[in-house]
Amino acid sequence: MTLPVGSTLVPVLFASDTTHLTNFSSDGKVWSLYMSIGNIRSSIRNKPTSHTWVPVAILLNSPKRIKKVPGWSKEKQEHAAM
Repeated sequence: MTLPVGSTLVPVLFASDTTHLTNFSSDGKVWSLYMSIGNIRSSIRNKPTSHTWVPVAILLNSPKRIKKVPGWSKEKQEHAAM
């Protein structure tokens, strides 16, 4: 594939990280998805004050479900769920 003369190729970058929501629940986390463009120098793009990463989506992280196994203690079930 060739680009026409005078056109510009803009690479799109995506990144994600986990965000802690609350101290009252052990599973209070979400995954934030961010977008930036690759034509920005990394020394500028990676500065938090430059605001070059734009939040695109928030992916919910559902809480862990503990399988109830007959005969297991609560501590053993919680350890198995990790």
